[in-house]
Amino acid sequence: MINSHRFSIPIATLPHIWCLLQSALVRQSSGRLWCSRGQKAFFFRGSAWGISEAIKTLLKSKKKIKGIIFLPEYFCNQALMPLRPQPVQLVFYPITKDLNPDWSLMNSLVSRYGSPDIFILVHYFGFPGEITKTIQFCQQVEAKFLEDCAHVLLPFDDIGKHGWATIFSPYKLLPVPKLGILVVSEKMEISQEIFGKRKRVDINMYKWIGKRLAQSFLASCNIPWRSGKAVPFELDAEVKLEENYSISVWILQLLKILESELERYKTIRRKYYKIIEEQISSINSMVARPLFPFLPDSVCPYLFPICLNEEIIEKVYYLLNGMGIPAQTWPDLPPEVKENPSQHEIALKLRRSVLTLPIHQSLTKDQIEYIGRSLREAILK
Repeated sequence: MINSHRFSIPIATLPHIWCLLQSALVRQSSGRLWCSRGQKAFFFRGSAWGISEAIKTLLKSKKKIKGIIFLPEYFCNQALMPLRPQPVQLVFYPITKDLNPDWSLMNSLVSRYGSPDIFILVHYFGFPGEITKTIQFCQQVEAKFLEDCAHVLLPFDDIGKHGWATIFSPYKLLPVPKLGILVVSEKMEISQEIFGKRKRVDINMYKWIGKRLAQSFLASCNIPWRSGKAVPFELDAEVKLEENYSISVWILQLLKILESELERYKTIRRKYYKIIEEQISSINSMVARPLFPFLPDSVCPYLFPICLNEEIIEKVYYLLNGMGIPAQTWPDLPPEVKENPSQHEIALKLRRSVLTLPIHQSLTKDQIEYIGRSLREAILK
């Protein structure tokens, strides 16, 4: 096997220097591409802050001292860090094997905890969740529907059109610094808790530019720059809470430059997803299979999530990282879920049996084919 890509495959998307230069000459993005008719966008230092501020605004408008939030058990604990200091009760509802809410158990949760103020539905890895059933449930219990589209590139079909609020994370799919977009009705005002005034540039921005440009150069030359050492499979990385500093003007200018490329990025990601899918298509599905049975026409996949037999997944994880391929686990589950295995069986099983692989537009076809071949080789090994 050719090892020219060993330890030079980037985990995240990388910027082109031409885009960075052009961004200084354009106006800021308004976030309009992420809005439907009658909606507007607010920008945050990550989607977690957008969720937190939306909930804070809702509770204030309802004059409630404490709120009840229903959210899926299969959820990233890091995304809850800005929310936890608020006077809210987090209720982690069970999901089914297809990653949709387990509606058969929802009424018992309502009886136990009360009707939620907000119900969060996640569109995992860019694939649509059950919007219609969520709307019906929210109407039944008089809850607000918050769509978590952190893994979604742009609104499509029914996604992003029916929620009381919708959150996006462009930085997860695009070469921009950390950025979250909260989309709400034009009639709603979000009271943003910002630490500091908006700046044209900031030190974090310079660090991001320097790091990403260095990675771009090394990756283009196939020069190893990543370590083959992987985070222990069972370990969830500890992340500190970042303050919600105001988004710099330059970040929104860079986002504006990239908006014309979104359809092309979607096409590339779909092509790369299918290349990896083809590599495992002949392997017994009890051993390895895509987390989602098929790729709908309108979906732009965030990552390639693969389900592996629990007897081999840890070995495959270390083998891939040893080959220079940044296979990762997801998510860092909340402690409430980890501490109650009998109530959150599906989430814990998914955490033990799912790996994710990069398929972003900064990769070359040669790199993707290397990832696909290496994945197949590691599984069969």
